[in-house]
Amino acid sequence: MKVLFANNIFGYYGGVEQVILHTARGLRARGHSCALAYGTEGRKLEEFAAVFDTIFPCSEFGVQGTETGLFSTIVKSWNPDTVFYHKVTSLPPGAERLERMRTIRMQHDTDLFCPTGLGYFRHGRRVCHYPVGWRCWCDLAFLGRASQGPIPVQWVSIPAKHREMDRNRDLDAILAVSSFVRGQLLANGFPSDRVHLCHPILDLGDPAPTPPPEDPKILFVGALLRGKGIDLLLRSLHLLDIPFSAVIAGTGKSEHKLKRLSASLGLEGRVKFLGWIPPQAMPAEYAAAKVVAVPSRGPESFTLVGQESMRHGRPAVAFDVGGNSNWLEHEKTGLLVPEQDVKSYAQALRRVLTDTAYARQLGENAAKRIRERFSFEGYLDKIEGFLKGGNGNADSAKPAGANL
Repeated sequence: MKVLFANNIFGYYGGVEQVILHTARGLRARGHSCALAYGTEGRKLEEFAAVFDTIFPCSEFGVQGTETGLFSTIVKSWNPDTVFYHKVTSLPPGAERLERMRTIRMQHDTDLFCPTGLGYFRHGRRVCHYPVGWRCWCDLAFLGRASQGPIPVQWVSIPAKHREMDRNRDLDAILAVSSFVRGQLLANGFPSDRVHLCHPILDLGDPAPTPPPEDPKILFVGALLRGKGIDLLLRSLHLLDIPFSAVIAGTGKSEHKLKRLSASLGLEGRVKFLGWIPPQAMPAEYAAAKVVAVPSRGPESFTLVGQESMRHGRPAVAFDVGGNSNWLEHEKTGLLVPEQDVKSYAQALRRVLTDTAYARQLGENAAKRIRERFSFEGYLDKIEGFLKGGNGNADSAKPAGANL
């Protein structure tokens, strides 16, 4: 089978690109051919290029230059059986109705159905569970941050968001990465028979989990952005009345603001900002931690950090937003806390940090759960099924095109 991936970015950038890398590598190991149409370039391009038969710069995804091509030309020249959209700002003209091939999309976040892409209200910063409509206007979702120019804001067209959703409804299938994303797609009028739940799983191997240590160390991994809720984590740490240390691994535009907040809360010496950590160095960070913090303000889709913490046998404490409940089973593999309740979050951290036997039991349950329910090979089976035209079961899938 020939699969054409389509994504705004080629190379490492975020979780979406990691999913693409691992999925394409797994499909090629099963004998399929994979290509990528992309817009801009991220990091470690050689590693990404190695998993694709060919790559195509696509002008409609944002790349500029003499060697770029239109998406329709790319599709015609490579002639895939299936086009597999990921994070694309908008479908290229005619992309929703390609002859003799399937069109599917993996919806990783809220950008398709949320004008701001945040997934939460700007006023109050609570997660939004409503379809695109009048609430967006009341929350000033028609104003976005400008990337350049003297004016810091730009117009965001809410009607254009409706039109883009209409175009995506014509795709053969949309794979929602969490029950939250699926629920939002259905609330916005997507047909239930085309929206399928499919958790993205990375091929992270099977590390031998070590028991959580006695040392009361907390680990956060992720981008330092408002939606990740690191400020909520810091305010929770300020309430802890026990010895602890915390490390924050990641970079982002909120880094300086978060460091100032940490200092103002008196957390210097107990909270350390590590910056970006390469993947090969992360196992040591998980091994040294007693608990992993997932303090998201925005609705996490199906956080990859959750997968990593479970593989390493570490319990997590997370706010109950988005798809966090899809991977974290409350009081079995970690603790879920009501949205933005920093006091309860501090209490949950305290419970795990002060009870090593409890932390180890949660960690053992987490490692067992991901082996049994979130295997990479099981994920690839589902992806093959969707790509071939079935319901996620590769064995029952029907042919999708001339090259299958």
